[in-house]
Amino acid sequence: MKAPKFPSYKEVVEKKKPQAERLTKAQWKALEENKNEIRKEQHKESDKNRILSTTIAFRVSEEDREKIFAKIALSGLSRQEYMTKAILEAPIQVAATQNVIAKCRSSLQSIHEELCRLSSYKDLSEAKQSELETILEIIKAAIKNAPST
Repeated sequence: MKAPKFPSYKEVVEKKKPQAERLTKAQWKALEENKNEIRKEQHKESDKNRILSTTIAFRVSEEDREKIFAKIALSGLSRQEYMTKAILEAPIQVAATQNVIAKCRSSLQSIHEELCRLSSYKDLSEAKQSELETILEIIKAAIKNAPST
């Protein structure tokens, strides 16, 4: 009986590692762009075609956490929907400090520049419209709470 022929070390090494195809810089960029597009498509989109990819977190006591979750359960909404509505639609109380007034002034200046550029209020971005409405609420509250002279 003849002994089997064993491959040499060089044959084993060459057999193990197949030659990888090298990509050009353009091919590499195209591959990365495809990966990014797929990653973006995997994010959930809201009803306004916004990608919900940002997380907001804060710390509360255990008692407050239980109270919050009880309210969420009673509302019938998901945690995300409840928190979003509670934060965006809740009335706010603003103390008219110099910082608040300065921020309102700078926001109004940027909105004024935007309005001068546009032909109508409808052309204003949704974020600027919301900012303008918030400033309007602050001004109304300040006028309402201002001491009579």
